[in-house]
Amino acid sequence: MLTSAILILPIAVLAAWSGDTGLGASASQAGLDTTPGQLPIIIGTVIKAALGLVGVIFLVLMVYAGYIWMIARGDEGKADKAKDTITAAIIGIIIVVGAYALTNFVVTAMTTAGSGGASTTSGQACTSGGGECPFGVRCVLSDPNGPAGTPGTCQP
Repeated sequence: MLTSAILILPIAVLAAWSGDTGLGASASQAGLDTTPGQLPIIIGTVIKAALGLVGVIFLVLMVYAGYIWMIARGDEGKADKAKDTITAAIIGIIIVVGAYALTNFVVTAMTTAGSGGASTTSGQACTSGGGECPFGVRCVLSDPNGPAGTPGTCQP
């Protein structure tokens, strides 16, 4: 019953939401960039969130297994279950970190391929939003403390 209420309550609250929070107008007035995020930025944000979630799951599994091991009181079955949980959690985090490292390496290699290690669009003009630069390349501003829209160049 409580679980159903927790799952349904956000939907009921969302039904009363008008959709306009006024954040866009506030950001514009503050001089911040309000253009929608570019696909690589969105993908990067999703990956960071997923890796954060995996880290939290790893931590919870380690704490749970440690607790089970502590309360085993000599029961070999419980102790072995805790050891197996710890082993599985460590193997899982190694696989996730390895997959991230491999993907990051491949994407970086593909975005800099054929250019001697530099991006094929290095030196291209960009603005403080950096949306004009390809994935793996950042926008270096001519004035880092300038307002939104400050010109710069794409640099690896």
